[in-house]
Amino acid sequence: MKKLFALLSALILTVTCTACAKKPEKSDIKLAVICKSTDPYWDAVKKAAEDAEKELEITVFYKAPEKEDYKEQISLINQAVTDGAQAIILAPVVMDEMNDALSEIIQKGIPVITIDSDISLETRTAFIGTNNESAAGVAARHVKNIAPENSSIAVLTHDSSSQTAQQRTAGFVNEFSTETENFQLLQPVDCGGSIQQTKETAVQMITENPDIDIIYTTNQPTTMGACQAVESLLKDGTISEGQVQIVGFDYFDNADVYLNNGILSGVIVQHPYNMGYFGVMSAWYLLNDEEIPITLMDTGTALVTSENLNNEDIQFMIHPVE
Repeated sequence: MKKLFALLSALILTVTCTACAKKPEKSDIKLAVICKSTDPYWDAVKKAAEDAEKELEITVFYKAPEKEDYKEQISLINQAVTDGAQAIILAPVVMDEMNDALSEIIQKGIPVITIDSDISLETRTAFIGTNNESAAGVAARHVKNIAPENSSIAVLTHDSSSQTAQQRTAGFVNEFSTETENFQLLQPVDCGGSIQQTKETAVQMITENPDIDIIYTTNQPTTMGACQAVESLLKDGTISEGQVQIVGFDYFDNADVYLNNGILSGVIVQHPYNMGYFGVMSAWYLLNDEEIPITLMDTGTALVTSENLNNEDIQFMIHPVE
């Protein structure tokens, strides 16, 4: 089962190419996969890139700045080009600020494929990642299923200027647009992507507004921070068990604890492995003169709850490196 997603990826990508070239026995193709940071989330992308590298018998440079820094990403991209990379698979930190540097690379005939997050540069070849608005809609429908009538719902975003945060907020909010009588959505609050800031914000919000039933969060740090906030308020007796539940994005190391104790009702899990695998495969097809008609590829998500946590396919999504 752990090979299921890789096999499906290869099958889908094969079908979507207009004519699939026979894989050469040996290849001089060199690709660069450049992620946002060294956060463990990106380990799955690295593993996928390594798997595709072995399968295709090519060379893949994997690089990432220690922390999210688009200027460092540009430096790594330029170094990869100097080292002979013929295509760039990039998880961009920002949407607009890298466009000039990437345009120069594209003008040299080096295609750029974005994964996880997209850029506003129209000449990039393809985007491979999560449909954030659709995934946020899944989270919203789960909230509708668990929320009491006339619930008050808080929305904590990781960066209001981020395209990803905007899409995940819009997808969630839009799901409630016709049901304003049954649910009260509070104004979204930007927590800056910090676990500690999210925790402090959530504690203050719940303390000042004890009617809050659900907190929706848009990425891993905000989900972690909100869980920690509810945990601390339970311990000091400010709230009772089950009073406030979290629904958010991105699994983290001890998310299973929060899922099993009811603090975290559901978490949207992405497919970073498929992003990396599709990214490398797409670049390989391009460099073998194959057309990729799909320029926006949704790698899908799953809603993980305490009920399906131990499902084998869910476990592969959570721990694809193991």
